[in-house]
Amino acid sequence: MLGRRLISAAVIISSMLLLLYFDYSLGRPESLGRPGLLLCGLAVILAAMAASELVLMFDNVACRLNHHVVVFATVAMTCTAFAPVLWRDQPFNCPLGHFGWAMAGIVLAIVLAFIHQMRTFNPSPSPANGEIIDQLGRSALIFIYLSMLFAFLVPHRLLQDNNALGLVSIVTLITSTKLADSFAYFIGKRFGTVKLAPKLSPGKTVQGALGAFIGGCVGTAIVIYIVAPVILSTEVNKPWWWFLAYGILVTSAGMVGDLAESLVKRDTQTKDSSSWLPGLGGILDIMDSLVFAAPVSFFLWIIADLPASP
Repeated sequence: MLGRRLISAAVIISSMLLLLYFDYSLGRPESLGRPGLLLCGLAVILAAMAASELVLMFDNVACRLNHHVVVFATVAMTCTAFAPVLWRDQPFNCPLGHFGWAMAGIVLAIVLAFIHQMRTFNPSPSPANGEIIDQLGRSALIFIYLSMLFAFLVPHRLLQDNNALGLVSIVTLITSTKLADSFAYFIGKRFGTVKLAPKLSPGKTVQGALGAFIGGCVGTAIVIYIVAPVILSTEVNKPWWWFLAYGILVTSAGMVGDLAESLVKRDTQTKDSSSWLPGLGGILDIMDSLVFAAPVSFFLWIIADLPASP
C-alpha cells in the first residue's frame, strides 16, 4: 500500500512539475508570452475527471444526475474561467477581470444545468416532488465546489503579470499543501494516538495535523528560498512573517478541505472518489486539500503585495 502510494505520488508530482515548467517556457516574452495555456489544458482535464467522480459519488444516494451534462457544464465553466490566458495582454480596464470570468463560468454552468432540465422535463408521469430542484442543487454544488480551486488558478498564474512569480505562486500552493499531506500521513502513522476527527476521518490524528504544519512550512520554504531563486531566477519579496503565515494558514485550509471531502464521502457511503490511482484513490482524493487552500493562498499572496525582482 505504501509503495503504491509513493509511486503514484512520484509520477503525479513529476508530471505536474514538468508540465508547469513548459507552461513557464510558453509564458516567456521570447516565446508565446502567454502563461497558463498548458495549465488551462490540465485544469480542464482535472475538472472533467473531478466532476465525473462527484457525479458517481452522488449516484450512491437517491437523486441521480446526468453524467454527461454535469461534466460538459464543468468543462465549460473551467474554460470560461481560463479565458484571460488566451490573449497575450488582457485589457487593463477589462470590466470582468480574472474573477469576473470565473463567475461567468459558474453562471454558464448553472444555466446549462437548467437548460437540460427544461429540455428533458416531462410532466406526465410527474417527477417526484422536488426531484428536479434536488438535481439542480447537487449540480450547483459540484460547480461551486470545483470553482473554489479552478477559479483561483488563473489569478495565481497571472499574479502581477509576472510569468516567474505566477509560476512560483502555483508551485508554492501545490508543494506546501501536498508536503503537508505527506508529513501528516507519515507522522500520523508513526506517532498518531489522538484522533482529530474520528467521525469524519478515523485515520487522522492530532499528531499528524501537527506534522502537516511542519510540512506546509517546509514546502513553502523550499519553493521560496530554493526553487524561485535557483531555478526561476526570481526573488519573492515578502516580509519575514509571510512565509510562516503562508505555511500555517494554507495547511489549515488544506486540512479543512480534506475533511470536507471526507464529509461528502461519508454521506454518500464512498471510501474513495475512484480507484484509478493505486494507493491514492481518485483525483478528488488528491485535489481535496487544494480546493480550500487555493483561495487562502491567493489572499496571502496579495495581502503583502510587494513587487518581485525581475
